[in-house]
Amino acid sequence: MSSQPSENPQDIIELIIKKLDETVLKKAIDEPIDTAAKNFKHNCQKKQNSMQLQNILSGFVKHVYRHGINVAFAPDDILAHTISLLDRYYQGNYSNGHTAAILDAINGGSDDVKIVLHRIAEIIKTVERKKYINGIFKSSIDISDWYLRCRIVEYLLSKYKSHMAPALYKCHPSQLVDEIPCLLSNIISSTSTLQQAIDLL
Repeated sequence: MSSQPSENPQDIIELIIKKLDETVLKKAIDEPIDTAAKNFKHNCQKKQNSMQLQNILSGFVKHVYRHGINVAFAPDDILAHTISLLDRYYQGNYSNGHTAAILDAINGGSDDVKIVLHRIAEIIKTVERKKYINGIFKSSIDISDWYLRCRIVEYLLSKYKSHMAPALYKCHPSQLVDEIPCLLSNIISSTSTLQQAIDLL
């Protein structure tokens, strides 16, 4: 049996959809991160200064990556990574970024710290899901095979017409070859929403 990836657009799309099923993503990413976050221990006093809180937040990120994602950060990397993660993604009560996370945590003691840690766990899930999804697309579709990508777009446009914006049908498949991940993400999202609605009936 050949170990070469399939060149059949239907096979490729079905494999990607299978790998990106929500239950797979939850098991691979969300559940390990949730478990690691729940097991994180810290000694948060009522009055913490910003440096102490920064140590708690970076310690939490290190713990989640080490025990939830199995990535070992070097001690020098974790603080810079935590600050970068917060500056890019953290949305606080009154502001955004690393400073906002520190201020949210400093205002009320251990309960506020728990809220901030929960938000950080959700950020890490989002970031790791993006990495995982990007990896699935790149390992499943040969980006050097332009004709195959055109055939994949043709397949998506014909098979999932009801999940696509009408404007896409005015495009030639060659115009959409770089948008396959976006098209497929929208299809997966809309079919998942539809299935949830059916399950509620």
